[in-house]
Amino acid sequence: MEERWPWEEESSLEAPDPLAHQRHEESVKEKLPRVIKLLDVQDTVMGQSSPHQTGDIVCYDILKRAPVYDLTSHFSDIKPHAPARGAHRHISAPTLFCLRGRGWEINDGKTYSFGTYDMLVVPPFTIHQHGGDEDAGAQIFVPQSRMLSILGLTKREQIKFGEKPEFPDGTEPLQDENGKLIGYRIKKGVLGIKDAIDVMLGGDPKTEAVFRARKEAQPWQGSVENTYDRYLKLFHDESVFCNTVTHVVAYDAEPWEWCRQGKFKWFTHPEMNSAARRLWLYMQEIPAASRSGMHRHMVEEQILIIEGRGYDLHDGERFEWERGDLVSIPAMTAHQHFNMDAKNPALLLSSMPSVGADLGLGGIEQLEDAPEFANENG
Repeated sequence: MEERWPWEEESSLEAPDPLAHQRHEESVKEKLPRVIKLLDVQDTVMGQSSPHQTGDIVCYDILKRAPVYDLTSHFSDIKPHAPARGAHRHISAPTLFCLRGRGWEINDGKTYSFGTYDMLVVPPFTIHQHGGDEDAGAQIFVPQSRMLSILGLTKREQIKFGEKPEFPDGTEPLQDENGKLIGYRIKKGVLGIKDAIDVMLGGDPKTEAVFRARKEAQPWQGSVENTYDRYLKLFHDESVFCNTVTHVVAYDAEPWEWCRQGKFKWFTHPEMNSAARRLWLYMQEIPAASRSGMHRHMVEEQILIIEGRGYDLHDGERFEWERGDLVSIPAMTAHQHFNMDAKNPALLLSSMPSVGADLGLGGIEQLEDAPEFANENG
């Protein structure tokens, strides 16, 4: 029997009904847990990394572990004295958040240092490699958006593998006639693919030419005479921006601020000078035995519980969480966070897709203020 894509299996849906697929997706979302435990790291061609927590970045089986379409995440656990990790580059600009330890990031040959609760930003098309401190190691959490996958922009180049690469089930190494490792094969059936995919070291000439042009364009010269010229200039502006923007957002450099939702520390948002334009990322501290405000927004949200224990209310339904859990909040859901610890604050790391703002859907509706903000402001 011929293999079928997941969406081809929906034979129970009535074709004439334009809302059938929407109802089907909503029914799947409602069955999935809002709070999940993180998948453990495993050996890969890059080093020790976890699988994507809510479905692989290129997988069609998105609604698998949590009710989110755009957001996923993974983390790397770099032990002290671990072998060097591999290096690659791709179109997206990943954000890498250090949960513990300290380490280094090499972007296009330049080294940046980071510590606990610092965020690294890798600009698009940048060859990047990171590692932990030789003695302390590092754990790095990587919240991600699938938006570029939806746009067909998942192209990437594997520059080198880790010092001791491992090939998970469903993959196998590829070698040349001299036995030199030159790539690996993702076998048919993995991630829902119909045919095996070969991932080779280095990139094809077209990808190399496109990536290099996007990194090496010089500042625009001359005037802008018409609308089309604006986009020609934008090509140059994007290159200059990515080559000059900051690569590390330090925890100590960003202020805590009280707002109607509570106590926030922003690491990236549309007004910050950062290449991380696909995500908003902020930390929230909830005082002992207290709660956040309540709000809702059009885009989904995902929260890593860094410290503490408590629960969320999503449209009135309760979901308990503790340190190390990942909380998924579907789009258009009224939500609020509660700290159940009477002595210690809870610390949350939140990620949201920034594309909502680009589409005119970025506004937040405040339904209830955090008690500390309400008390302070009467």
